[in-house]
Amino acid sequence: MDQGERVAFVTGASRGIGRATAKALAVDGYRVILHYGANREMAEDAAREIRDVGGTADIVGADLADPDAAKRLACEVKAICGGALHALVLNAGIMAGSKIKDCPEDLLDELYTVNLLAPFLLFQHLAPVLVDHASVVIVSSLSAHRVLGAVSGYSAVKAGLEALVGRGVKEFGPRWIRVNGVAPGTIANDHFAAYDGTEQGRNMTLGMQALQRIGQPEDVADVIAFLCSDKARWIDGAVIPVDGGSLF
Repeated sequence: MDQGERVAFVTGASRGIGRATAKALAVDGYRVILHYGANREMAEDAAREIRDVGGTADIVGADLADPDAAKRLACEVKAICGGALHALVLNAGIMAGSKIKDCPEDLLDELYTVNLLAPFLLFQHLAPVLVDHASVVIVSSLSAHRVLGAVSGYSAVKAGLEALVGRGVKEFGPRWIRVNGVAPGTIANDHFAAYDGTEQGRNMTLGMQALQRIGQPEDVADVIAFLCSDKARWIDGAVIPVDGGSLF
């Protein structure tokens, strides 16, 4: 690794918010390590887009539904970054509908493992290679703040991620490592295509928002890139809603 090279690691970077974030960080000069869960081809395509415009990108794969995957993934990232990581974006997650009264235990276990345990363990295992003044950004959700649809299990684990933001601030502040979060509303991607692609779904989404359009991955990625930049040097412990005004 070059002496002056800054390295960022983004989980869930083959598509959606993660992919857009990897590209935004590459534009800002980071060497980006892109994680994918299952679709290596999409990750390679994202890395190729970064390289085609002069950036540097590596890809790493791991199924975060495997409780042991986070430790193995962290070891691989440590080897690539040469022991110096400047930005960590914990974005990977899964979403599934569920009500408290009938949420299957295996579904809750998977939501917990992928959406909370894996980010926690990645943060833990990568903390030793985070350089002083590094930035950590954790991707939460509007549903951690507002009751939206039948996503009780998903909402609960996303709320747990926001607790991790607070703990990270307390523990890593002495090293000037900033820990922040973003809480996106509905963002256009393949998960929501069936919903937002219908007139009813689109109208319901827009009906919650002050700004009348469907959010795009780049809307969130630009906020994450800002939090990873020196322009956000005095922001620590914030969870920024990126939802078109859905909380009002």
